[in-house]
Amino acid sequence: MEPDFDVVQIGFGPVGQVGAALLGRAGHTVGVFERWPSVYPLPRAGHVDHEIMRVFQGLGVAEEFERRAIPVPRYDWFNGEGKLLLHMDWDAPTPSGWKSDYLMYQPYLEDALRAAVARQPGVAVHQGWEAVALIQHAGHVEITLRQGVAEGGTWLPTGAERTVTARWVIGADGAASFTRTAAGIDWEDFGFAEDWLVLDVRPHDPDLVIDMPEAGQICDPARPASPFRWLGREHARWEFMLLPGERPEEMTTRARAFELLSRWGVTPENADVIRSTVYTFRSLLARSFRDRRVLLTGDAGHLMPPFLGQGMCAGVRDAANLSWKLDLVLRGRAPDTLLDTYTEERRPHVERIIRTAIELGKVVCLTDPDQAAARDEAFLSGRVPPPPPFPWLTSGVLAGGASTDVVGRLGVQGRLARSGRTGLADDVLGGGWTLLTRRADTLSILDDTQRATLAALGVRHAHVTPAGVRSSQAAVDLDLTYSRWFDAIDAEAVLIRPDFYVFGTARARQDLPSLVHELRDRVGLVAS
Repeated sequence: MEPDFDVVQIGFGPVGQVGAALLGRAGHTVGVFERWPSVYPLPRAGHVDHEIMRVFQGLGVAEEFERRAIPVPRYDWFNGEGKLLLHMDWDAPTPSGWKSDYLMYQPYLEDALRAAVARQPGVAVHQGWEAVALIQHAGHVEITLRQGVAEGGTWLPTGAERTVTARWVIGADGAASFTRTAAGIDWEDFGFAEDWLVLDVRPHDPDLVIDMPEAGQICDPARPASPFRWLGREHARWEFMLLPGERPEEMTTRARAFELLSRWGVTPENADVIRSTVYTFRSLLARSFRDRRVLLTGDAGHLMPPFLGQGMCAGVRDAANLSWKLDLVLRGRAPDTLLDTYTEERRPHVERIIRTAIELGKVVCLTDPDQAAARDEAFLSGRVPPPPPFPWLTSGVLAGGASTDVVGRLGVQGRLARSGRTGLADDVLGGGWTLLTRRADTLSILDDTQRATLAALGVRHAHVTPAGVRSSQAAVDLDLTYSRWFDAIDAEAVLIRPDFYVFGTARARQDLPSLVHELRDRVGLVAS
């Protein structure tokens, strides 16, 4: 049978929007089914980092999004007396060509991402349809959906049902994922669970002076709190830990909100509370991100405490990783075993972030005064090591199969000039697999089979040089970003994956054929 869609995606939050746009841009038909009939109008996620901005750049939404997001240079943690315990530098240079970290108002991001999806003719979005049954067959998946409407914040079925088929199903349907449950994928629980009140506030005057960190944590045993002066350019956010005996229904009243905000001079006269809700910050990880023809992205596959701001970011990384692999499988260029590397790569990466977020959460969430005093003394005396470095890929579709100082890390993006165009490299060269070389004749060492491998994967080649343009393959390294990078990693050529991670390098020209051969093997490239 011929399925209705190449992919059915269940769920249409930001992660689902990125996934649908990436697959649609690759030329595949995607049927998106979202339970809620209308777009959720309030913020949830509030942070993206430079890697995620690069994904947005590839979708053509980064510049529009950046106008309404705000770069934040530091993330500071204070004790109850206001002494600095921990400083995280969010102003350092990044490999991606964007600022390190941004705070944002989620509805504005979703406006941009939905527009990116709408530009893909192969993507059909159906809102108001809940998935209720899923049956996997040998070559396709059958999904039954029922229609519903929202009345007073409650989802009510209309009685209408439909069944669709797809080659693959992606569950982007959040923490209570129907997809994950239907596929029989279990959680691993890391044991962290704390209730926090989240208040999103819109000052009447966006320039209202509020004496608070731009982004921070207040590790006060009397009441741990997380203040963020800028949530985008018009909003602010506070998060307060619930103390023993406090009930969510009591904490979410308007009066309670302004009582807590009064410390910062925020009152009903100068601001509106646009959202007040209690979340349980949890630490869960799906044991696999794949069951046969079903794949999970975002909160359907992992939940983490928010103290690194990486929940949605991790989901966007899922979508970026999965989309290029699923593209190759759908086009018959790779066997479906390539999709096993999705879990192999993403699960340990997410687990390391979850574990770091838990340890940071333990720092914040102390309410015992004696334990908090001991914590403060340890930090102030310099006995606490800094947080671990951000994780990278250590196995999967990588040359050598394991990470080195270069392989599995993010490739850099600098400014280039080529064929009359100047800008960031991804915009000038295009997305997908990219081979960067220091010399113009590096590819001449490849034989016909190796050239066919690059062609089959759509690898784009650029000779990156600080010199003037000498050929159509040459790109001028305007800021010497690549010249310095090649020197630092001792490479003649670098092969970068579509999700911006370095597949491998060739230290000398004669090493390139073996790198291309390994690329073919790691992908499992199927000859056309």
